[in-house]
Amino acid sequence: MIKKKLLPISLLIFSVISLCYLALQVNQALQEYKHWKTRESVLEKELEVLREEARNHQQFLDRLRRNPDFQDEVARKNWGMENQTNGSTDSRKKCPLIND
Repeated sequence: MIKKKLLPISLLIFSVISLCYLALQVNQALQEYKHWKTRESVLEKELEVLREEARNHQQFLDRLRRNPDFQDEVARKNWGMENQTNGSTDSRKKCPLIND
């Protein structure tokens, strides 16, 4: 009589343990999924910021390549001469990189 009840009881215990284990694994997978979804949204926002920055750099480079006045303005700003205008007389003497 004990042998007849032992098999169904052991199957029941094994089934309950298996269901508990599966429930824990599903819960862990769900938490990990939520974490990565949150991380994905953060990365997408970061990517959009980087794309905008790249667009701005590309526009700056395009202006620098095509517009001589802009090239001159940027060069003067980098050399610390942003107060000088294009029409100044003898701007070469004030340029720190040109020594005559």
